[in-house]
Amino acid sequence: MVDFERRWYRHRGGPADDIRTGFGLPATTFFRRLEDLLETDPPDTITQSEASEMLRVCRRRLWLNE
Repeated sequence: MVDFERRWYRHRGGPADDIRTGFGLPATTFFRRLEDLLETDPPDTITQSEASEMLRVCRRRLWLNE
């Protein structure tokens, strides 16, 4: 999930169709799970700045229900 979003967060997150195809999840579920992961146990492979930006994207997509 993090690797996927790392490629897309600068573009407001990945396309919903790509998320559904790649993860078998609706985009809202994907972003909810990613938000939880980034808040509780962000991977060491991303910087704090990247984690913050990814969280911003997650929250925006959840707010927009995308």
